[in-house]
Amino acid sequence: MAGQNDMSDLPIEQLLARPSRIIEGGDDMGRAAVAAVFRESQKQLDLLLIQRAVRENDPWSGQIGFPGGRHEPSDPNLQATAERETLEEIGIDLRHPEQARCLGPLDDLQARARARILPLFIRPFAFVLQPPGDPGVHLNEEVESAFWVPLAELADPARRSWYDAHRASVPFSFPAVELGQERLLWGLTHHMVMSILERLGRIEDATALCIPRPHPG
Repeated sequence: MAGQNDMSDLPIEQLLARPSRIIEGGDDMGRAAVAAVFRESQKQLDLLLIQRAVRENDPWSGQIGFPGGRHEPSDPNLQATAERETLEEIGIDLRHPEQARCLGPLDDLQARARARILPLFIRPFAFVLQPPGDPGVHLNEEVESAFWVPLAELADPARRSWYDAHRASVPFSFPAVELGQERLLWGLTHHMVMSILERLGRIEDATALCIPRPHPG
């Protein structure tokens, strides 16, 4: 495994070194897509995260996540969904090769919101900014903030924590990562991020780091 502080020998293409897991759903299964956007910064990789605004009709209100949303009939495919939603939510245009390169889809994930499983799967797509740098963001009303986090920090065991929430009325503690500024990464996006870190050789077992534990409270 590569050294914990050396990203130079971990090309971003390693994300797609193994096949992605696909969820086969029926007509009643909704589809959504998110964008995992990377940039190279000072010989390391940063990942773009957003904090969703607090909104009553958003099942992931206030949480840390990736830009993205539900597939619309006008979207030719799920990659187009991720690109459209990213442009709408944070103003970054991923559609043009001179601005961003799409590596492809990562593992599908069954959506879960708070205490219930949703009839919806989410497909993350990995993008790399071209050229490296900070493109600037323009947030819409669904997003409170957007920020870059080095992969080294996301993989740092010292940042691992827990978030207490309910699953089907049963209290659990969910694995989380402390991001600073009172931001806590947990839930669906935590699962996606751990999968990304495993693909890049930053952690050994993403599944083991995503198992909730019963909470006595």
